[in-house]
Amino acid sequence: MMKLRNLLVIGGLAVLGAAFTSCSKEENLFESEAALEQQKVEYEASFVKKYGAIDPNQTWDFSSMRATYSLPSTSNAARTRTGEEAVEVALTGGRNEDMTIEKSVIDQIREELKAGKNNTVLGSPFYMVSQENSFTIVPVYQGQAGYYWQLYMNVGGVEQLIWEKGDIEYKTSANGKWNKLGKSAKVPDNTFAIKTPKFTYTATKDVPMYFFLKVWTNGTGNGTANYRLTSLDQMMLAMNWLQKPAGVPADNTATIIGCEDGTDMDYEDLVFMMYGKPAPPVNHVDEVEVSQGKRYMMEDLGADYDFDFNDVVVDVTNTYKKKVYYKYNENNALVFDREEEIAGTRKQEAIVRAAGGTLNFTLTIGTKTWTKSPKFTVTDMLNTGVNNSELNFNGVLDRFTIDDNSWIPSENNISVTVEGRGPNQGVKTITFPRKGSAPMIIAVDPTNEWMRERSSVPTDWFTTED
Repeated sequence: MMKLRNLLVIGGLAVLGAAFTSCSKEENLFESEAALEQQKVEYEASFVKKYGAIDPNQTWDFSSMRATYSLPSTSNAARTRTGEEAVEVALTGGRNEDMTIEKSVIDQIREELKAGKNNTVLGSPFYMVSQENSFTIVPVYQGQAGYYWQLYMNVGGVEQLIWEKGDIEYKTSANGKWNKLGKSAKVPDNTFAIKTPKFTYTATKDVPMYFFLKVWTNGTGNGTANYRLTSLDQMMLAMNWLQKPAGVPADNTATIIGCEDGTDMDYEDLVFMMYGKPAPPVNHVDEVEVSQGKRYMMEDLGADYDFDFNDVVVDVTNTYKKKVYYKYNENNALVFDREEEIAGTRKQEAIVRAAGGTLNFTLTIGTKTWTKSPKFTVTDMLNTGVNNSELNFNGVLDRFTIDDNSWIPSENNISVTVEGRGPNQGVKTITFPRKGSAPMIIAVDPTNEWMRERSSVPTDWFTTED
């Protein structure tokens, strides 16, 4: 579970008045505005008792709005690069024998991609196009990187895990023993050779493909990846001028690709090679689809303050297209210049992931509304792990378009209106919390997992040591 931005602890339990101790959490709390206000006071007192006093400047939007890039309209039935009729994409293959990478190749990578230097000018956003023949992918170098990552490729919408960080061996002399590198180490400076696996694939011909890293900032790979970085958003460099390892057949072409994990832009965190007869050609990206979103977690729609923040979990996403422009540098090489949003391409979508409350509610995002009933039974707890059921963090209870693009991410204009169980028990509306108040809604990145039913979010989501 990723750790959210810290809540500032400013002292002991806040004194909110003794009144909350005498108020029961029964349905009659919905009967008057005074009762609803009393419930709000009680909720804040319970929150402070569990997590500590709230700094007046604390906000509750922990999302990064990190952009995710993809090729426009990629799906498992992808169009070819020429725009012809859609075809079903097939991708087969996997790991085979190892390859040895010699010292001269390692030294050249270190020279071209100097650790700690911003090497962005060496390349541009790119994608490739699958050929009729097979192609082989080989990790050739692992640089200094505290994060953990996995290398994937996307071929016409089909995503394939290729390699996980640390699965590489090295030796420091011709007759030395092979040593496992592991997840947290870089290839040592005195490395004589690297032994690394090869992965050979065959894909449907003439289909756009690109690479991406899934990145875990915890360095372990536990939990859900925090974000992904791709060859489409200038987080990878394609270099076809570097030396080919001796293990590559002489009649094959090869491209060496440097990857950035999102910290210093030196692109030496992972370096891998792709070769074939020929290798899939590298193409400049002319247009990309960009997605940015938040996950809203909501609490408490019932009467028990369990702070699991799963009474409603909804992902809201902005998606739009960008045009990519290039320029020639002083060496007459075509490099990235800028990218601009294409007018009229923006769309917004919401996906309801979980609903743990047992009261009916209406969710409002911008001007769009969605109600739990009649689509679902009001009292059903959906995708919250109730009764030890499995949580599906990719589960979709429902999805809907926000037709007028009225969600404003910076304003978090989202609310939920909860109905009492009877006709005379009123409603309460929960809005995104103001600064310094106890939250009933928080915003996080869409990769952040929610809690099981009756499992409070950990204290370290909200607190830090003094």
